Amino acid sequence: MKKVLKNIVSWSVTAFAALCGMAAFFVIFADAVEYSVLGMVAESFTGLQVALGATVNNIAVFKASAGIILAYLFPLVAACVLIIGKGFKVASILAAAMLLTGGILAFCTVSLLNGTYFGDPSLGAGAISSGVLSVVGGVVACGSMFIK
Repeated sequence: MKKVLKNIVSWSVTAFAALCGMAAFFVIFADAVEYSVLGMVAESFTGLQVALGATVNNIAVFKASAGIILAYLFPLVAACVLIIGKGFKVASILAAAMLLTGGILAFCTVSLLNGTYFGDPSLGAGAISSGVLSVVGGVVACGSMFIK
């Protein structure tokens, strides 16, 4: 009975870490960067616009940024690695490293911007929640290695 319970807890912790990684990826559709001009929010851009580039009235506002793409891609890949590589410590370490790196990159979104927009950029709710979800998933993935 104890072995069955330990197996269930191990799988549920791994599934929670993978769900955090998937949720961190799907936050790409929320506002990641907000620009303010003279203290008022002028416009906000989603993570997809910031990562892959955006144009407004045929003017390129953002160019693609590899760092921001990785901030959203690492958690999704880590979720796949966690589920596929369940039971292997190397897979758990790799997934935890990708989740933590994705979280750090999400918090660095403003400094990774590749744009020509005027104003002061600040982190939006999407980048913050993606970073928090990635870091929580990474910590849980690290903890799942000790349950075995």
